[in-house]
Amino acid sequence: MSLRCLFVVSITESKLLFYRIFPTVEKRWKNEHPNFANLCLPNDQELLDPLLNELGILNPNIFQITRDSCQKKLQAPLFWIPFSFNPQIFWPVIVVECHQNRLLCGVPYLDQNLQPSGNQQSMSCDVVIVLELLSKLVHLIQLPPSKMADQLNRTIQQWLPFGRASGYQQLELRSLPPASQKTMWLRSRPKIELQIKEEVRMIASNLSVKADAYGTIYLTVDPDAECNNNIKLELGFSKLPGIPSALFHPSALAQWEKAVCHINIQQLQEKTFPLCHYSFPLEMPPIQPVLKIRIGELGKVSIFIQLHLGATTRNTLNRLEVRLPMPTGNRIARILTATSLGLVSLIKDGTQLLWNLGAFASSSSNAKLKDDLTLNVDVVMEKLEASLVNTHALSPSQEHIYLCYNQRNSN
Repeated sequence: MSLRCLFVVSITESKLLFYRIFPTVEKRWKNEHPNFANLCLPNDQELLDPLLNELGILNPNIFQITRDSCQKKLQAPLFWIPFSFNPQIFWPVIVVECHQNRLLCGVPYLDQNLQPSGNQQSMSCDVVIVLELLSKLVHLIQLPPSKMADQLNRTIQQWLPFGRASGYQQLELRSLPPASQKTMWLRSRPKIELQIKEEVRMIASNLSVKADAYGTIYLTVDPDAECNNNIKLELGFSKLPGIPSALFHPSALAQWEKAVCHINIQQLQEKTFPLCHYSFPLEMPPIQPVLKIRIGELGKVSIFIQLHLGATTRNTLNRLEVRLPMPTGNRIARILTATSLGLVSLIKDGTQLLWNLGAFASSSSNAKLKDDLTLNVDVVMEKLEASLVNTHALSPSQEHIYLCYNQRNSN
């Protein structure tokens, strides 16, 4: 991560409160961009006027096609500011909005040709790290100007003496708690957020394995957004085998066009609500279960369950449970021994055996079923009907395993 320049702007006073260029980084940037070696980052009014104009703070009621056109791709909190002497050449800046009408800005080191339309690295690793750095300096920006400048200079001297953190300095810097997301520049905050929660349910027997996905899409609208009366969305289901069964919120009018659902939301009364409940069958069950039952003496029954994740299935589960119902007339009195990951318990008055793997699934963000998961449990049956004793296994019409797991939430 390299930072070419760091500065603070007062919106109310329209002036720079702090300005620091890192000469080492700037010289390296010019050496690697010889075609722009004569370009220097602007200062004073040459910086303020184009910056505040691009952010919409200056001349907010005047339409400017280069700033306000619907064809322009916003990349906030990364903005492209034209040079005052040549509006066809731009310099990048990351903007974080702070208290007291101040802006904390950083110019990242980007290897590109200074043209925003052709930039393909707008959200590169350097941009993300610079944004993270700025968010951790926000608490200093609300100080009085002289004290703020002193604290920023000390911070730079400690962590970024040459515009680049390295070694233990970078680790120490990144370990600092980030500022609240609310301090981010307003134009960079999403006005509408969609959250998807999905659950897969499976029923497995000797005859077949059936799997269905059930999901809910939640819609959250920013309280400050001016789109409460009319919201248009498009939901794509192109990777599904067919159109899913869906139930929409009363305020949403849905129209399907092949695998795309066009949604028009009117008369919105809530800021957060379930937009849609949907379900669809899965052609390939994500988990392959194996069940074996062995009958012992004095009502003792040994149960073996094995779970294997399909080779082509991506595992993003955060909850997994397996339920084994006993055939009609059979009930488990108690569990003798259980060898497995997770927890094993009895539910529904002993008529079902529950194997809960939630702790395993949620223990790590990279939880994977790389190896087969197995459960070996010995139980004592309170009621043991002849059908179970004679067959030494559950009959095909009765042998069922119910699996249920939740996908990790996605935004």
